[in-house]
Amino acid sequence: MFLFYFSGCHRSPEKKGEKAEVEAKSAISIPTSSKNAVVPSFEPFPWARYEAEDGRTTGQVRGPSRVYYSPESESSGRRYVRLDSEGQFVEFTATQSGEGLVVRYSIPDAPEGDGQTATLSLYRNGKYEKKLLLTSRHAWSYGNFPWSNNPKEGKPHHFYDEARSRVDEIKVGDTIRLQKDAKDTADYYLIDLIELEKVPPPLTRPSNSFSIEEFGAKGDDDMNDTPALLECLSAASSQNKIVWIPRGDFRLDGERIALGRVAIQGEGMWYSCLTGKKPMFAVSGQPVLVSDLAIMGDTNDRNDSSPDNAFDGNFGDGSIFRHLWIEHLKCGFWTTHGTRNMRLEGCRIRNTMADGLNFCDGSTDSSVELCHLRSTGDDALATWSPGREKQGSNPCLRNSFVNNRIELPWHANGLAIYGGGYHRIAGNTVTDTVFSGGGLLISSGFESIPFSGEILVEDNTFIRTGGECYIGEPVGGLWIHCHHSDIEVPVHIRGTSLIDSAQSAISVHGPKGAQVLQLDDVRVDGLAQEPIHIFPKTYGKMEVRSIATKNVATQNPLRNESPEKFKVLIQK
Repeated sequence: MFLFYFSGCHRSPEKKGEKAEVEAKSAISIPTSSKNAVVPSFEPFPWARYEAEDGRTTGQVRGPSRVYYSPESESSGRRYVRLDSEGQFVEFTATQSGEGLVVRYSIPDAPEGDGQTATLSLYRNGKYEKKLLLTSRHAWSYGNFPWSNNPKEGKPHHFYDEARSRVDEIKVGDTIRLQKDAKDTADYYLIDLIELEKVPPPLTRPSNSFSIEEFGAKGDDDMNDTPALLECLSAASSQNKIVWIPRGDFRLDGERIALGRVAIQGEGMWYSCLTGKKPMFAVSGQPVLVSDLAIMGDTNDRNDSSPDNAFDGNFGDGSIFRHLWIEHLKCGFWTTHGTRNMRLEGCRIRNTMADGLNFCDGSTDSSVELCHLRSTGDDALATWSPGREKQGSNPCLRNSFVNNRIELPWHANGLAIYGGGYHRIAGNTVTDTVFSGGGLLISSGFESIPFSGEILVEDNTFIRTGGECYIGEPVGGLWIHCHHSDIEVPVHIRGTSLIDSAQSAISVHGPKGAQVLQLDDVRVDGLAQEPIHIFPKTYGKMEVRSIATKNVATQNPLRNESPEKFKVLIQK
């Protein structure tokens, strides 16, 4: 029997003794040869991925399509399975064992836009196991940017959310089925994917720690544990001890919690969870260490005047964040001036209303490595040097994004660099951008401080990225936007793969110029137009030392609409 622990204090509504009817129906096996389903290896991430459209199903396979405001455009590989009749299912055969299950799904919103809940039935090897509790509360946005929760404004998008569950071990060869049964009351279920992983054993409490339970926190109830955490933080800080978050869901419903110099540790991201209305932390110049827990918020709108972020502020010199799982907040991390040598390692940031992480306002020498980000409502990973007077005009320098995987930002880019200098973007994979974004944007826009040092982009892969954009011109999978100032520093782009881009693979836009763009070992696979597109009203120079193409409609690698002002040298 599976035992389930839902993130964010979700509890199964199933009653004891409840039984489910199983209808014997023929399953349809979907072929996996479509180019639109290109997905690279997930190493070093611990899960096996099962795309719904590649499973056996009696539902309807929809897609592929990249049309904005369609569920297909927000689906992995641009395809999903729809279940809308009793007895319909999609199922998979497990290729690795595991106890951690994630389902990416969509159910209809409530008529007033405030979300609804529904169940979906889980089976293993043909036997009913449990009801999964799903919600539309944190999905569905309407109207124009920055959107609302009012369906009357139209333009519905941001359809998907995820449910994560702890289960008894699923073994290799087991059949996992998601099925709409009689008591599963949503009008329909869109299933995008499931992921299954081996959950590591819980960590042991450090000897030099205070547990929040010692200060009155109980967990797994509806009580506000903010006062207990505040007391624990104060005691730990004064005695140089670690704050220990044991197994359970602990609600934080008070104001944002201020963090000084302190270390916080949980039993692991599958065990210890901070949830509630305000699982949010404000840092103020002292380094912190936070590791091995989940932070599951309740933010379902975007208010850029409110710091509804998991972590926000000046992170001081040397803050470290490891093995965190963050969802349902505006941003995962937003840093400000004074942040230096910050490290993010092995974290998961998903289903946010804005950026996953933004190194902003003079944040320097900081990095994100081996992290997974999915379904962010703005750039998944960005470094931004805003030049507006109120921001202090502090450039961000020497930040890096290395070996991360980014999927399905439902708005904006996978990776973005706005001004500053000496940044490094290496070894990342970005898939399935939806609107207004490429796999990577290098931009002097958003009033950013002009670039001040060379940019290195190497060994990245961009799959099904680029497309329509708010600027009125389609953008490439790799997008260079010379917007408010010239990009005068060298930009080195090498070892880059662009697969099945929506428009051009690489695009350069004005009205300003780029002086030194160098492309080396660029590989383009799948495209209906020229791999490189130089748009009108820009100027500068690009040197292409090596570009290889296949499955491209045209033999011409270049479309230059500024031939007199923008010079492109392609070496044979």
